[in-house]
Amino acid sequence: MILNGCYAVDFTLDLELKDLVLFQSLAEQHQIPLELSPLAVDIVADALDRYGPRAWSTKVVKRLEDDCDTELRAPGFPEILTDGDSEGASHEVLPRR
Repeated sequence: MILNGCYAVDFTLDLELKDLVLFQSLAEQHQIPLELSPLAVDIVADALDRYGPRAWSTKVVKRLEDDCDTELRAPGFPEILTDGDSEGASHEVLPRR
């Protein structure tokens, strides 16, 4: 969705940031040192400030495009992704205790 320029993935920056912050909070609560997570939170927060909370989550890449005055595009990528696989039966996954 980035390579064709539409960015539409039906998931927004505000939801992406919420999930990243929850992940980071859990890591901090359990004293798990993470290197990339705090950086990801900062990057997505900046994208949210630039493009708004309801922008598609893939707009985070637009930061790089804007900062480098370039577009990351390639020919042949569709504007809408379709999944031709049929739905299968679901299974509950339980954690080992």
